[in-house]
Amino acid sequence: TNKQYLLINFLEAPVLAFILGFFTKYIFGTSENPNQYLFSENENIPAYLFMSVIVAMFIGLTVSAEEIIKDRRILMRESFLNLSWMSYLNSKIVILFALSAIQSLSFILVGNFVLEINWMTMSHFIVFFSTMAAANMIGLNISSALNSVVTIYITIPFIIVPQLLFSGVMVNFNKLHKSVTTVKYVPVIGDLMLSRWAYEAMAVEQFKNNEYEKYFFNVDKEISRSSYQVMFLLPELQSRVDRSHKIMKSGGDNQKLENDLLLISNEFAILNERVSNVQFSDFKSLEKETFDDKTAAVATAYIDELKLYYKKRQYKANQIKDKIYLDLVETLGGSEAVAELKEDYYNKQLATFVLNKNDIKKIAETEDHRLIQMKDPIFKKPETEYGRAHFYASKKYLFGMQIETLWFNMAIIWLSIVFMYIMLLFNGFKRMIEYVSNFNIFNFSDR
Repeated sequence: TNKQYLLINFLEAPVLAFILGFFTKYIFGTSENPNQYLFSENENIPAYLFMSVIVAMFIGLTVSAEEIIKDRRILMRESFLNLSWMSYLNSKIVILFALSAIQSLSFILVGNFVLEINWMTMSHFIVFFSTMAAANMIGLNISSALNSVVTIYITIPFIIVPQLLFSGVMVNFNKLHKSVTTVKYVPVIGDLMLSRWAYEAMAVEQFKNNEYEKYFFNVDKEISRSSYQVMFLLPELQSRVDRSHKIMKSGGDNQKLENDLLLISNEFAILNERVSNVQFSDFKSLEKETFDDKTAAVATAYIDELKLYYKKRQYKANQIKDKIYLDLVETLGGSEAVAELKEDYYNKQLATFVLNKNDIKKIAETEDHRLIQMKDPIFKKPETEYGRAHFYASKKYLFGMQIETLWFNMAIIWLSIVFMYIMLLFNGFKRMIEYVSNFNIFNFSDR
């Protein structure tokens, strides 16, 4: 039985990796060779990354879910010996983490080999192992808290299904029920999901630091941010100024006028912080009682000046990108070599996801009268410096520090592992279940 257990556990990860890799290896082909595999054209790479996270969770849960409950009789019989509960748990965790490390490495090596995902082995291993380790801790907690194996395996779908629903992959965070979603950040329910942190880390790292995009990412970010200002934010602000001016002239909807002026004021204040040499100063004039023809003209001039500023930045960034490209052509020995590098490392479908290309809506208004960028989320700066961010943010900001998404997300996962270890050490979940079960809600004893 032990040999069977070990054989299945050691083979499960690489076999699943091969199955996932083989069936998601979409052959796009070329005009010369219709059977040629191109990594850049494989539309299933995001699905593979997400399914890898789910596999890590599932394996981690199933391998640990019986570890404590199967020893319950032994633990009860030997409880009078005052054996160390911490030592018992630590031995379990060390063995499970060692097994998870082997499973993680075998999965990543096989899956990445089949799909020809190059130079990402270490980062993928870190995410996969961290996810599996967290799942191990969840499994140990339910193994300690629940009273039967049947109950444990009934519980596992209640853990996995929310990870699918609230990961941000199967259902866009911005398209969840309006009571839980927000366009500024990932909703709180998403931040509670292990799958969200793991998948985002893999997707961002795969796009940002692959062997092709790593040369262009920073300049692409500058181009994206400047083009967003020129093409979306500033034209939208101009339309609000024009609409406010029209309402002021015609004596129309005062509430709409007030809302538009508040939004304009909020966005101008943020733009003042970002662009020190182009400033708007007369914020008192952006009130419905004081807004007039002169204010509208000054606001329009300010927007025009900002457009010119961002067009110059965009032009300069494009020049830098052209120089990087030419240097790369010289280094690699020709434009064909650069094109081949892109085919081998840059996946178009993943780019579609992290750049939000399928969403027609490029800008959104919030209830607190702000305009939020929906375009190119991986190039967008998070709205807060307290760790929260939108999905696919390339960096997280925490108390003035810029932290790469991979490391920030892994820190969140390992903090959750520490929390679950503490809960396990003090039987927190078991005590919670016992506390709830003490309430005889249906008063069965009187029947």
